[in-house]
Amino acid sequence: MVSKIISFSILTLIVSIVLINYFSRVKPNHPLADLNVQEIIQEYNYPVEVHNVVTEDGYILTLHRIPHGRGNLSRKRKPILLLHGLLQSAWDFVHLGPNQSLAFVLSEEGYDVWLGSVRGTTWSRNHTNLDPDKDAAFWNYTIHELGVYDLPAFVDYVLEKTEQKSIHYLGYSQGTIAFFIMGSEKTDYLSKIKFMAAFSPAFFLKDPISPIVKFLANNWRSLQGLLNFFNYRELFGRGDLFSSYMKFVCHDENSVLINLCIHTHFSIFGYSYDELNKSMLPLTAANTPCGVSLKQFVHVFQIADSGDFHRYDFGTEGNLEKYGQEQPPHYDVSRVTTPVAIYYSSNDWAVNINNMDRVLKTVPNVVKSYKVPLEDFNHLDFLYAKHVGDLLFNVLLDDLSKY
Repeated sequence: MVSKIISFSILTLIVSIVLINYFSRVKPNHPLADLNVQEIIQEYNYPVEVHNVVTEDGYILTLHRIPHGRGNLSRKRKPILLLHGLLQSAWDFVHLGPNQSLAFVLSEEGYDVWLGSVRGTTWSRNHTNLDPDKDAAFWNYTIHELGVYDLPAFVDYVLEKTEQKSIHYLGYSQGTIAFFIMGSEKTDYLSKIKFMAAFSPAFFLKDPISPIVKFLANNWRSLQGLLNFFNYRELFGRGDLFSSYMKFVCHDENSVLINLCIHTHFSIFGYSYDELNKSMLPLTAANTPCGVSLKQFVHVFQIADSGDFHRYDFGTEGNLEKYGQEQPPHYDVSRVTTPVAIYYSSNDWAVNINNMDRVLKTVPNVVKSYKVPLEDFNHLDFLYAKHVGDLLFNVLLDDLSKY
């Protein structure tokens, strides 16, 4: 039995190496595909600053700042912090360019825009003591650490640099999870956020519509065991098999493979043909997905499986050792008194709309509940849809102006 497992492991490794080598030969066919976050902001003629932020537990994170728009140099600008979704980074707020990417839209509306990239992503793979390529300890974190270390570090840094007492905050998907963890665990930070915008709030994930997400939620224990066996710590990094595959099938909008690219996205996030911008798929694939820890990834599907919002589940014995109880502690969202606006959609296959009633009943200070008025609007459309400006961003800008 052991020899068969070893043989299977070796075969899997060889096949993965061959496929990665094959897929990596094809490069995304887009003129901006080789640019990083700083370079793509500069490409669109916006000012940009790059800041390093060190968390309490030693992770060195990157904050990208767009201090003002291309034509508006006013010094009295309102700081806003944006935090991305799972497998994303600051890149996803800028790569679609002016009039389409949220960071640029906010900048032109008079905001001082700060874009965080959480630990383990392409732009935040540094630590004061640990090497992500050599030290497994670098990847020993869950979503909990994003909420109690990464987001508070970003908030404090922005407040210090802008000399403000509070800021606006927008979280998308995982970015909403980090906020509600911070708000329930570190309530002193609630006064530092004057208004929170939640795009597709993802802390209640019961019954995802996507068959892929549902499968992972129902089988996270097996997934975790398998990946632990192969000694995985990081998933979906820029050079791994899945990332290379996505670059391969999405490399050219005119390729015969583009339908594989489209249906891979849709099978996870929901079908939305009319809002899909095919020309941007090669550029998106160049930098997304951009890395996640195994425990962080599993934590998401634990939450989806249980239907509750709780800390990482180490199993009965592990929970007793870690938390002093058999079940992982729940996050008390009722402690989050910050004014919160909820933005959601009908066709979100990752965050089932049926969870929204529970979200609205649990969050104590919901000042706005907005369902995007397009039945096909999916999970990725919150940032990528062709008409996201008219459908969502204009509503957001109006809500922000009230705070």
